[in-house]
Amino acid sequence: MIIFTSICLILYFMSSFIIYIDSWCPMCVRFGSWLKRLDILNGIRQADIRTYEGSAISKEKGLEQLASINRHSRVFYGYDSIWEILVRLPLLWVFVPIFYILKMSRLGHWAYKELAIKRQIIPLHCKEEDCRPN
Repeated sequence: MIIFTSICLILYFMSSFIIYIDSWCPMCVRFGSWLKRLDILNGIRQADIRTYEGSAISKEKGLEQLASINRHSRVFYGYDSIWEILVRLPLLWVFVPIFYILKMSRLGHWAYKELAIKRQIIPLHCKEEDCRPN
């Protein structure tokens, strides 16, 4: 009974989590495909932030940092999104203590922002006169 309850709680916690990835960022797209392979519980869905039309997520901020939203409509950006993804991937739970220390010390946020600033953007589906790469 305890095992069944634990499994139900895990599945409830893991459900309905959406990450918004920038489809113009090759590193972001690779990260998304990597997540698909690690998501053995199929609890994470992916969407393109560039086609996002809702109001819950700031599209501007989502283009700068990884954005995600949970089942309770709570929005996460940057390293907080990485943390939320990590706790939903049982194959990576061994790294939770390290990522927790990085989260509490704010080093994870700093490292994430450094990577996000240096990422390359490749405009897709644009006209020659309108394309402005990063």
